[in-house]
Amino acid sequence: MDLFLLSFATTLTIIIYSLFKYFFAKPKEKMPLAPGTFGWPIIGETIQFLNSLYYGLVHEFVQERTKKYNSHVFRTSLLGQKVVIFSGPAANKFIFTQGNKLIIGWRPKSVQKLFPSTSFVPIEHDTKRAHNVISYFLNSQNVERLISTMDNMSHLHLKNHWKGKHEVIVYDLVKLFTFSLSIRAFMGIEESDKILNLYEKFKIFTQGLLAVDINLPGTTFYKAMKAGNELRKQMKVIIKQRKVELLENPNLSKVDVLTQMINEQDEDGKYMTEVEIEDKVFGFIIGSYDTTATTITLTMKYLQQMPEYFNEIIQEQNEISMQMMPREELCWNDIQKMRKTWSFVNEVLRNTPVVQGIFREAIEDFTYEDFYIPKGWKIYLSFGATQKNGEYFPNPTKFDPSRFEGNGQVPYTSVPFGGGHRMCPGKEFARILILVFLHRLLKIFRWEPKIPSEKILYPFFLLAIPTDGYPITLSAV
Repeated sequence: MDLFLLSFATTLTIIIYSLFKYFFAKPKEKMPLAPGTFGWPIIGETIQFLNSLYYGLVHEFVQERTKKYNSHVFRTSLLGQKVVIFSGPAANKFIFTQGNKLIIGWRPKSVQKLFPSTSFVPIEHDTKRAHNVISYFLNSQNVERLISTMDNMSHLHLKNHWKGKHEVIVYDLVKLFTFSLSIRAFMGIEESDKILNLYEKFKIFTQGLLAVDINLPGTTFYKAMKAGNELRKQMKVIIKQRKVELLENPNLSKVDVLTQMINEQDEDGKYMTEVEIEDKVFGFIIGSYDTTATTITLTMKYLQQMPEYFNEIIQEQNEISMQMMPREELCWNDIQKMRKTWSFVNEVLRNTPVVQGIFREAIEDFTYEDFYIPKGWKIYLSFGATQKNGEYFPNPTKFDPSRFEGNGQVPYTSVPFGGGHRMCPGKEFARILILVFLHRLLKIFRWEPKIPSEKILYPFFLLAIPTDGYPITLSAV
């Protein structure tokens, strides 16, 4: 009986304490949400955002609201999602270095369906493995071979597709070149007929990445899914053949990314599944050839518009050619000497970001600059709003490659390839490819645009592309 009374008294005390705390205790203060507005129901500010995205003016969309709310972080509603938009170097640093346990990459449903492994492989694990593979591919033993391959393929491409032509459409040709090189580097395929077959399928496949995921005959997404299935059938055959080769010869040189992926093990000794290998190879190819082709095309466009910088870069490339003699192929040391050329490319990317920003998703509640970011909210990091901000880039509308010479810019102000442990795994691959191609191009050609006032837009809301592909007339040096 005494035990019963003691238990009853204890329980009653707990109940009274809980009720008192609930009704009379000072409520816990909750951090405020970021300033902003969700706009119209469902629609939110989607129309304004997509319009600015298409015309390459997301930085204006962000800067207007940054000024209005006096904050580099604000909330809005896009595509029916609650979104917090970030800008500024502090935001770049946070997203790329400190936010790995709080946020993940947000991939639309169309991407998740076209890349099935993304539905069960965490993006952090995904990125780590990608870095492992690429770091091996670009180590000191393999990089000279890679540069030699890029140099030879650049020479052959210009000879076969540019030489003797009076007019060419730059973007189309450069995209074919960067795709061909990516297929060779990542999959070890060299036959031109196989490459062209894959190229046509990849063009259809990539058009579905940001399409509405309606899998009905005739839709863009349906065609993309069909092309993806055909690509996977071909990949399965290639992977099977490569595994047989590795079994017959365990010491087979890992000369391409696919072979490295087949051999890649995680910390638990597990190998990648076939679906993971397929998705990662597809991701590498798409991430390398399209963005690199766009960068080369934009660089050529800016070079032609700015003769003062064009002449400086021609002089730098000619000096490198003289120092190479009698050697004909480029090497790593030659690439490192192309400082003015790379500064010019970086200023192109600052002035016209190939990608204007990235989406992420909060997987935990967290605070940033004293604002509360709820779990499940989407995050958009704007690159252009920082890269075109006079606080970080004085006179931001002026094209000035010297910004990137010497010690360069303050960290995390210009992040075309990401930053920190979120640095794009293919950054060095892209840098070498761009510089090698420009070196070969500038040695033998000069050009004039057929449409001097051609606009640069973002079709499919993705990459910057000249509206007509940058058609030019060619002349030999």
